[in-house]
Amino acid sequence: MPCADRHPRQTGAAIVTAMVAVLLVASIAAALLADLGQSIDVGSGLYDQAQARQLARGAVDWARNVLADDKRRSAVDHAAELWATPVPPIPVEEGEIAGEIVDLSGRFNLNNLAPQGKADDNAAAQFERLLVALGIAPQRAQALRRAVLARLVGAGEDAGPVPGSDRSAVSGPLLDVAELAVLPGFDAPTLARLRPFVAALRSPSKINVNTASAEVLQAVIRGLELADARALVAERERAWFRHLGDLQGRLPSGASLDASVGLDVQSSFFLVTTRARYGRVMVKVEALLERSHTWPEVVWLRIP
Repeated sequence: MPCADRHPRQTGAAIVTAMVAVLLVASIAAALLADLGQSIDVGSGLYDQAQARQLARGAVDWARNVLADDKRRSAVDHAAELWATPVPPIPVEEGEIAGEIVDLSGRFNLNNLAPQGKADDNAAAQFERLLVALGIAPQRAQALRRAVLARLVGAGEDAGPVPGSDRSAVSGPLLDVAELAVLPGFDAPTLARLRPFVAALRSPSKINVNTASAEVLQAVIRGLELADARALVAERERAWFRHLGDLQGRLPSGASLDASVGLDVQSSFFLVTTRARYGRVMVKVEALLERSHTWPEVVWLRIP
C-alpha cells in the first residue's frame, strides 16, 4: 500500500531530526559550559588582581608609617636605618608581599636646574660636573646640560643654544627621569648610566649627604675630587654625618661647603616599590612620597 511505503521513510526522518536536535542541544550546552568555565577563570583572575593591588597599596601605607615613625625618632637619615632595609617576600593568606624604600633625596634633582622655570647657574654647573664624573666628555656634558635647561625653561635665552632641540616641545618640570629620552643626546646608554644618580622631584629640594653617591657628592661640593668623595662615602658607612658641620670637618683640603647650596642630613623624597601576589596574580606598585612634615604625602602612585 502507498501509505505503508511512506511510513518507514517518515519514521527515519523523525529519528534523524531528533538526533540532529540532540546534537545541537549538546553543542549549545558544551559551549555554555565552556563560557561558564572561562567566566569563572576570568572572574577569579580579576578577584586575585584586585586583592593583590589592595595588598600592594596597603604596603605603601605601611611604608608611610615607617617613615613617619622615623621622622619622630630621628633628625638624621642614613642607610643603616630601618626604612632602608628591603622587606623580603612575606607570606600572607593565599599570597605574599615584599617591598623596598629608596631615598631619592640622595640623588641629584634635575628640576633644581630651573626652579619655578628660572635657570639656576650653580645647579647647572653641578649637573655638568656630575655628567663628567660619570664618564661623559666635557663638551657633550655641556650639550646635555643645555638640553635639560631647554626642556625646563622652554628653550628660552637662559638655556643657551641647543643644536637639534625641538623648541616647540612641552616645557616645565620633569615628572619622570624617563622624559629625558626625548631630549637630544640622551640615548639609551646615556640614560641608563645617568638614571641611578638623578631624580625628577619637586624643586627646590636638598640633597642628603648621608645617602648621596660619591659621584653626586663630587658634583655638589665644589673642590671635591671623586677619589676623595669615595673615601668620604666609605667613612660614612662607619659613622654617618650628624650635621653639615660634621661633613665640613671631614672634607679634604681644598674642598668646602661655602659655595655649595641645597645640602642636608635629612631626606624628604622616597620611592616606595611594593610587590604583592594573591592567588596566581602578581602586582607591582610604585609610589613617590614627600615627607615635608611627619606624615609623608603621596606625590604619585602608579602600577607599571
